Amino acid sequence: MLIPRIDKPGRVAIFEIMVNTPSIAALIRDNKSFRIQSDIQTGAKYGMVTLDSFLVEKYLAGMIAREEVVTKAQDPVTIQAKLQELELAAAVGAETEGVTQGKM
Repeated sequence: MLIPRIDKPGRVAIFEIMVNTPSIAALIRDNKSFRIQSDIQTGAKYGMVTLDSFLVEKYLAGMIAREEVVTKAQDPVTIQAKLQELELAAAVGAETEGVTQGKM
């Protein structure tokens, strides 16, 4: 899918990559498509990428808006929780950095 950029004019391509590994092939053959998402998550070493993780990656890079991540995600509830966790960690990290540099 193409999502509007927030860092400059244009759009960014967001996609999911699934590689036909023996595990994926077995899930398809056995009609267990509901488990494919899990295999894609664990298949990063084969170059697999979930749609949701790619959305989060582009958001953290400052390329797309948070609202786009949540509305386009396959699992919006989990994505919102993950984004809150990442944003909190970033805020705590920035706060800690400010203290160590004597800015607070």
